[in-house]
Amino acid sequence: MRKSRNETAQTRERIVTGASALLRERGLTNVSVAQLMSNAGMTHGGFYAHFASREQLVAEAIRFALVHSAQRIYQSALKDGERPGYSRLIERYLSPAHRDNPQSGCALASLGSEVAHDSEAARSVFSDGFESLITLLAKLSPEGTPRTRRTHALCVISELSGALVLARAVNDSQASEEILRAVKKSMLEDEKRRALKGNDG
Repeated sequence: MRKSRNETAQTRERIVTGASALLRERGLTNVSVAQLMSNAGMTHGGFYAHFASREQLVAEAIRFALVHSAQRIYQSALKDGERPGYSRLIERYLSPAHRDNPQSGCALASLGSEVAHDSEAARSVFSDGFESLITLLAKLSPEGTPRTRRTHALCVISELSGALVLARAVNDSQASEEILRAVKKSMLEDEKRRALKGNDG
């Protein structure tokens, strides 16, 4: 019996969703098509009914992961309420829970360094997702002009993702905790200074 278009779309979405989590957890080059399909509860044989190539699935999974990450990052920052800035986002992003769960965490930290060596399609999708995130995040900056708000957002997300990459990379748990604490403290102090500057203005 042929599946309906709706069933086919749901199956494809399940594959992409599962692939985005698995790729964030294991990396772009360490997961086969068979593993990606098995993760969605399907066999390797059904892959080409949904995707023309592994590259296509990877690109779609990266896009999904970035959209998911952007939504979570924006909501975390937005919940600072009346206070502009990124303090709540910094607290949540640089947490042991985020560090220890890459499969559901920020795609920038999980995939950024690998995408740099992947296909042009993957890099293009990543670049588009990154730009969308920065555009969203810049709206919540307390800085006074579009240019300075964008610069603030770029600096914050670069510091956050870089710190998380390092905290995951070291094999010393104390060093990992130290990275999270030190960068968090520095960034929160910077956010406090920005907020005070805005109030003074």
